Amino acid sequence: MTTEKTAPALAIRAYTPVQVAEMLQEKLEAINRHCRTQALEGAYKTGGRTSPWQIPPAAIDRYQRTRPRQ
Repeated sequence: MTTEKTAPALAIRAYTPVQVAEMLQEKLEAINRHCRTQALEGAYKTGGRTSPWQIPPAAIDRYQRTRPRQ
């Protein structure tokens, strides 16, 4: 009897602002502003000032829990 182990699905470490804008149905400019102001707490850049934002799933969860209901 052979038991094959399948590799676990890789978890997403971070999303791009474009992906988050689509998920939250907000404008890209708003997501970038949320990153700058830390409304999306935990968003980070991997390189210099001009590198794109990276947004971890926990930041999105926290933002959704704390943002005002519309």
